[in-house]
Amino acid sequence: MPLLSGTRDWKAEFEFDPGHVFLNHAAFGPVTKRGRLAVESLMQRWGRLTPGADVDDETFAMLESAKSRFARLIDADPTRVAFAPNTSYGINAVLWGLNLQRGERILLPEVEFPALVYAVKGISRQLGLEFESLPCPNGFLTAGTLERALSRPASVLALSWVQYFNGYRYDLSEIVRICHEKRCFVLADGIQGVGAVPLDVHETGVDALACGAQKWLFGQTGSGFFYIAPNPIRSVEPLQSGWLGVDWGYRFGNLKNWEQREYEDGRRWEVGTYPFFSIRFAETGLAVLEECGKQQVWQNVQTLRERLASHLTDSAYRPVVFSDEGNRSGIMVLEGPRTSELHSQLREQHIHTALRENRIRVAPHFYNSEDDIDTLVHGIRQFEATL
Repeated sequence: MPLLSGTRDWKAEFEFDPGHVFLNHAAFGPVTKRGRLAVESLMQRWGRLTPGADVDDETFAMLESAKSRFARLIDADPTRVAFAPNTSYGINAVLWGLNLQRGERILLPEVEFPALVYAVKGISRQLGLEFESLPCPNGFLTAGTLERALSRPASVLALSWVQYFNGYRYDLSEIVRICHEKRCFVLADGIQGVGAVPLDVHETGVDALACGAQKWLFGQTGSGFFYIAPNPIRSVEPLQSGWLGVDWGYRFGNLKNWEQREYEDGRRWEVGTYPFFSIRFAETGLAVLEECGKQQVWQNVQTLRERLASHLTDSAYRPVVFSDEGNRSGIMVLEGPRTSELHSQLREQHIHTALRENRIRVAPHFYNSEDDIDTLVHGIRQFEATL
C-alpha cells in the first residue's frame, strides 16, 4: 500500500512494467512519464522540422526552471547554482576554480566514491598538491580524525554527503564548523543524498556542492548541478570561459559582437551548448519531487527503510543501521553470505537493487510502497532458505 497522504497515485508518474519493484535509486532513477513525453515532443519537432516555439527559447526557459527547482530543493539562492553535465564536472569546476598552489593540502576520506578520488588525485598530480587520504576504520570519517588531520593546515576537504556503499550521512554542519575554524574549504558530493534527504545549504554553511540528476532526481545522464556559497571560505572563479558564459540576451543574430558582458551568476560557469534532452528530463523530474514535497519524500523513505530493517531482524542478511538517526539516509545496505548470488536472484525476480562492496544496497524513493519492501523481503527469505 502507498504511504504518502492524499489520493494521488505517485507511482503513476512512472511507467514500470508490471511485476517490477525498483529499489535502486542510488544507482539511477527511472524516467518520469512527463519527462519521456517532453523529450519525445522535442525529438519529433527536430526530426520533422515541425513549426512551433523556438527550441532555444524553450530550452533556456527549462534550464532556468530546472536550476530554480534544484535551488529550492537545497534551500539555495538560484543565482548560486550552475548547470553541469554530471557530478564530476561540478567537482572539477570547483577544485580548479580555487586557484590552489603547489604544496597546498587536500583531505579526502579513504572510503570515497571514485568521482571524488580521481578528481582530487588528478589536480594534486598536476598542481603539485599534497593529497592525504584520511582513515575511516568504521566506514566513515569521524570528527576526531578530521580535527587531528587539521592540526596541520589544509586547504580543502572533499567528501560525499552520503556514502555510496553504506548509506552513512555526514552532519555537514559539524564538518563545516570543524573545517572553517581552520580555514579549510568544504566541497561535498551530494548525489547520494539530494532528492531523498532534506538539505539546507545555508544552514550547513557548506562551501560548494555538486550533484548529478540521474539518481534521486529522476533526471538522466548528461544532467546535474553544482552550488557555490555566496561567501565561501575561499573564493572560487571559473577556470574556463566560453561563448554561453556571457550575456547574449538569448539572441544569437549578431555573434561578431565580442564585447558581451560576462554573467555574474551561475551562468558564467556554463561555457558551451547545453544537452537539450537531458535538461528536459532533469526539469520534469525535479518538478515531480517538488510537487510531492521534500519532507514527505523523506518521511516515506524513512518509513520504508525502517520497515525493511524490522522485517530482517532475525535474518542472515543484517541491515546496517547507524545509531544516530542524523547519520541515516535513503540508502540501506544488507550484509550476509553469498550476496552476489542473492543479488542475481532478486534481479531474476525483477526486484531491482544494487551490489556494492559485497553488500546488497537498497534505495527506495517516495513513490515506493510497503508492498514493495515486503516483496523484497520475500525474495530474500526465499534465497535464505537455500543457505
